[in-house]
Formats: sequence, C-alpha cells, structure tokens
Amino acid sequence: MLWANLELILQQKYLRLLMFSLLWVCHFLAAQQWPAAPAPLTTVPFSTAPFAPSQSTAAPLPPILIASSVNQSALTRMIENRLAKAYLALGYQLQVEHLPAGRSLLMSNKGDYDGELFRIKNATANYPNLLLVPQPLTSLALYAFVLDEAQHQHTDAQWQQNPKLRIGYVRGFKMAEQYAFKGSRVAVTTTRQALEMLKQGKVDLMLDDVASVLQVEPDLTAAKLRRLPQVLATEQLFHFLHKKHQALIAPLAAELKKQQTEG
Repeated sequence: MLWANLELILQQKYLRLLMFSLLWVCHFLAAQQWPAAPAPLTTVPFSTAPFAPSQSTAAPLPPILIASSVNQSALTRMIENRLAKAYLALGYQLQVEHLPAGRSLLMSNKGDYDGELFRIKNATANYPNLLLVPQPLTSLALYAFVLDEAQHQHTDAQWQQNPKLRIGYVRGFKMAEQYAFKGSRVAVTTTRQALEMLKQGKVDLMLDDVASVLQVEPDLTAAKLRRLPQVLATEQLFHFLHKKHQALIAPLAAELKKQQTEG
C-alpha cells in the first residue's frame, strides 16, 4: 500500500515537470517567432509657424524667355536686373537670350520669344504682335563716333550733309536706322563689327550709344576713337511682350513703377 502511494506521488511529480518543460519550450519558441514590443511613440510638438518649402520641394517658377541684343553692356545688365526683380514679384523667372538685334525682333514678333528686353517706343511699328509695357526703363542717347586722326576732322561739322561719308551702325538698332543723313548706310550685326570697320577705314563714322561702345572699347583714347559731342537723338526705352502675354502688361508696369518709387 505504501509503495503504491509513493508510485502515484512520483507519477504526479514527473507529470508536473513535463508540463512545466512543455510550457517553457512553447514560450521560447514564441519569443523567437514574434518581434519585441515596439518602442513608445514620440510626440512631435506642433508649430504654428507658416510652412516655407525648401528649395528641393518648391515648384520651379514658370519661365519668361526674352530676346536681347548680343551686346551685353552695363545698360543691358541694369535693365535685365530690373526686369528679373519685377517678374520674380509676379511669380516668373526671367531668362534672356542674346541675338542680333534685327533677328530678335522678327523672332519675338513670331512668338518664338516672349518679348524684347528693351526697345524705343516706335521700334515695333512693323511688328504688331509686340506690345509695349507702358513704364519707361531708362533713356538712351545716340552719338556719332570717328577715328581720332587729323584726316577725319572734316566729319565733325555738318557730317549729316556730306553724301560721300560711309556711316556704320548695328542692324536692328532703330535709333540709328531712323536717323536721317545723306551719306551711305553700312549695316552690320554687332557694335564690335562696326568699331572694327571704323578702325580699318571701311566706314567714316559710326552711330551707337555710349554704353554699347564702351562695352567693346572701354578706353576710346587708347583705341584712337573719339565721340563727337552732339547728341543726335534721345529716346526712352520700354520693355515689350508678345500679345500672348497681354494679361501681364498691367501688373508688370505697376511693379516697375513701384521699383522706381522705392528707388
């Protein structure tokens, strides 16, 4: 009887040990199969500051492609800066492409470009698709330039009445094209070409503005050139847009006027 009781107790003890072992094995296997509990969430404080998109997330501004003369003078750069600032205020990015003056008018009028950087008021009389932005950018004066040598002194006085003189100027520069004189006209593509022809004696005189000439020849004395003192013509300069951008004309004029007021 005693032996039977002892045998029952041992059976129960081994049974509990077996169950405990099975539970431990199940727990171990579960720990290997399932990941650890996730880390607690971190709360990000809310900011009331306005959202400012970074350069990488900000959408690029729509471009405005404008044609300009190949001669990039200080005057040209000044006008480019003014218009770039005005367009930026309206949500556009100014892009300027430099072309021969005559060609740029043709291409801008066709709509290949969005407009002309600057022209005198009546420069687009034969280009009906180009509309004037009615806010003057600056003024431009036309002068005559000659070789600073004794044999060319006769060109100083009343040269406009001398039919024997050959007068060089840049094709498409309307102030020079529209200026009246009796000499023969020699149109070239750039100011540099006109100056070279003057130095080589292929023209007797050239017409241009001071900024364009000084961009090519900063020292007229060293280049043996001279500007005649008479101001031949003075014109205000305006920006022009193709008619497809007619809605931009009024706000752009207002922005340019605001710039002028603010100094």
